[in-house]
Amino acid sequence: MINKDVVISVLQELYDGKPIAFSKIKRRIKEDPEDIEKVLTELESEGLVKKYDVNGGKSYELVKVDSNTIVIGLLREIKDEIKKLEEIVGEKWKLNVGSFDEVYDKVKDNLGYASLENIRVELGLTKEEFYSRFRSYVESNYDLIAGGNEGYVRKGAVYGIVKRKKR
Repeated sequence: MINKDVVISVLQELYDGKPIAFSKIKRRIKEDPEDIEKVLTELESEGLVKKYDVNGGKSYELVKVDSNTIVIGLLREIKDEIKKLEEIVGEKWKLNVGSFDEVYDKVKDNLGYASLENIRVELGLTKEEFYSRFRSYVESNYDLIAGGNEGYVRKGAVYGIVKRKKR
């Protein structure tokens, strides 16, 4: 597979003020024409090459690239990476009260008691995320029981065990 740098250097060599015919590029590179065209299409989508349709053929011309264009291209790449990261983090935040109830049903004992620590570990959340996200839901739908290694602190006591309230 041919890389972009080779195509760009060939375009720079052949450029004489007019767009370069695809046939000249093919002769110079001596690779599969489909691969060359694929690379040229990628370069065109990145804004580095401009394509012209001339008399049924194709010609290409390097777009003059200044440092601002390069920086803008890099910023676009960074923006895309940030969006991907936000999606990954967003998936983690999609955990809701339904997932809390599912894990509660999974980790509770035969009397209906479950440790908040075990639920948190099963959900894969940090202490800060778990206790801040589920605080109001746990307080309104579960009875808090003193005990456990971690949980909500009330009047100096740690309430780290829960039991679903009877509805």
